[in-house]
Amino acid sequence: MILYSEIAADAFETFLARMSPAKVDVWRDLIAGGARSEAFGPLTLQERLDERSVEHALVAGRKQRVINLVVAALVVLVVGGGLAAGWRTLSNRDQRTRGALQFSQTDETPAEAAVLGGPPVVEPALTVALSETVAVLAGNEPLADRVTDAAFSTFAFPPGALGASLFEYAGTGHVVIVGPVGFSDLACLRVSVVTSDLRPLDTVTHGPCSEPVGRPAVVGCAGPSAILLGLDIASGEVDLPEGGTGFADAVRLQMIGDRPDEYEVLTVRGTISVDPDAGIVIPRFGGATGEQITFDIGSGRSGTCTLTGNISGNN
Repeated sequence: MILYSEIAADAFETFLARMSPAKVDVWRDLIAGGARSEAFGPLTLQERLDERSVEHALVAGRKQRVINLVVAALVVLVVGGGLAAGWRTLSNRDQRTRGALQFSQTDETPAEAAVLGGPPVVEPALTVALSETVAVLAGNEPLADRVTDAAFSTFAFPPGALGASLFEYAGTGHVVIVGPVGFSDLACLRVSVVTSDLRPLDTVTHGPCSEPVGRPAVVGCAGPSAILLGLDIASGEVDLPEGGTGFADAVRLQMIGDRPDEYEVLTVRGTISVDPDAGIVIPRFGGATGEQITFDIGSGRSGTCTLTGNISGNN
């Protein structure tokens, strides 16, 4: 009655006024369920929580559980997707047996293959302009602080003047470089077959180079506006001198500039690279020794040279 009837509660208040303080404290503790308060009425935590408060708490709890489940599911999907992608990448790498640069399969001897294939027809995906300049000032400062832009006048031929494309000639890989008349005698050219992370597999040098790198290039076709250089492009996996293995995935070309005293490095570069899964095949061409060949690699770049009869790998 005292707890659930306001009339009884009011009447009981008159009795409390006549009681001693000690008895008042005892009664208040009993009514409060053992937790006395200065307010008379529903004093315990359980009494202060009505049905609406309980329902709100239950709804909030259910919402929080749903949110937690959604977040957990998203985390599982993201982590699972990352692991699956990483596994596919590792699996493809383990299963890979061929480089990105591939030739058509033939059984001809090099001498026979040299005269077969017809005139050169360029593959645009295997063509590049030498337009990336790299200039490093001389000095003892950190390398990053010495990288700069060089004026076009410091190069024998301006960036973009030379272009290159890959071909198969005499059963082996070759790169043709075309440019202004006279460039093939005046420019220092360096060409490297590299892996996807630019680790060199074969490097050849041609022209007046003060610091030749790699081996002298075998010239299969020579002319004032085009030159054909032989390359060793492996079709399968190659052991690297520094350890590990790699595939022939790209060809990097450089025109090495005459370095004034202010420069440590001065080059114009270009890189031919393709997706290993693209299925692009290096195009073939052929011709007899002494025949003039014209290479039109697009973008207004074309040049003519004469087949020398020198076959890469036989010299």
